[in-house]
Amino acid sequence: MRREEEGAGHRHLRVQSLVLEELRALLRDDVSDPALADVRVVAVVLSVDYRHAKVHFVLKSVLGVAPRPAEAALHRATPFLRARLADAIDMKRVPDLRFVFDGTASSDPEDDGGSPCSV
Repeated sequence: MRREEEGAGHRHLRVQSLVLEELRALLRDDVSDPALADVRVVAVVLSVDYRHAKVHFVLKSVLGVAPRPAEAALHRATPFLRARLADAIDMKRVPDLRFVFDGTASSDPEDDGGSPCSV
C-alpha cells in the first residue's frame, strides 16, 4: 500500500505540472483577450481527486493594478481553457478551474514564475 501512495503522489505532481505548463502555453499563444495580456500563471494546485484546480496567477504590470478585470476575463475564458486542456492532456475528467490572484509579479524577464506549489 505504501508503494501505491508514492506512485499516486508522483502522478499527482506530474499532472499538476502538465496542467500548469499547458495553461501557460494557452494564455501565451491562444488567448487573445487584451485583459489577459499581463496575466501569468505561477502555480496550479490540484485536488486529490483531480476534479478541482486552483490556478494561482500574478499580473506582470505596474504595482497597484486591480485584479478584477483580469479575474473577470479568466472567468470568461474558463470554458475555452478547459476545452483546450481536454484536447491537450489525456485525463478522465478535466478539473474545474478556480483562479486565485497572488499579487503583482516582478518585472524580471528571467523569472518563470517558479515551480508549482503543493499546498
